[in-house]
Amino acid sequence: MPKPWKQSRESSRAIDTPESIAESKIFGAELSGNAPSIDLHGLDTDAGVHDLDIFLHSAFMRGEDVIKVIHGRGTGKMREAVHAFLSKQNIVETFRDGRSAAEISGVTYVVLRKRE
Repeated sequence: MPKPWKQSRESSRAIDTPESIAESKIFGAELSGNAPSIDLHGLDTDAGVHDLDIFLHSAFMRGEDVIKVIHGRGTGKMREAVHAFLSKQNIVETFRDGRSAAEISGVTYVVLRKRE
């Protein structure tokens, strides 16, 4: 039977999975507030997704790791459209809602794949 100290030491090791790396990137962007962002307030869903498409591909070409999409809370239609669009993009590694009190349901963070 392993000694307790050894067992707890082994179980506390961080595992660098793609999910944990992506989450670290988003967390860093949330803390720094320096992620390039686009604000889609006031746009209908078609215009918002169009502008996001241009912004997303531009950020990818610049080699950005994370972008911030501000879609607002409202009815949730823009958020749904943004998430549907992002889920179909092969340059997107993952995305999730902001978790700070000010951002819940109104902001989506996007981790971009690396250019090859």
